[in-house]
Amino acid sequence: MILMEDENIEEIKILREKINELDDQILNLLNTRISICKEIGKIKRKNRIGIEDKKRENEILTKAGNFREIYLEIIEACKKTQGDNFEI
Repeated sequence: MILMEDENIEEIKILREKINELDDQILNLLNTRISICKEIGKIKRKNRIGIEDKKRENEILTKAGNFREIYLEIIEACKKTQGDNFEI
């Protein structure tokens, strides 16, 4: 096992702190997205519009590129906040 120099350990610590800051920002943005989706869900229920919109989902997934799998999870979480799951 190779022991890392103190300088390398400190550099890793600094980089991990930056990742933690980014994670906090991502979580804040996801929470904001969920809040907006809840509002959309209210409007959809009030107007009897289906929760799923495959065209919209495909637009988002196309933009997501390498993050497609992550966005699939985000979309599913958002749909759950909107209520009943039926297609339009």
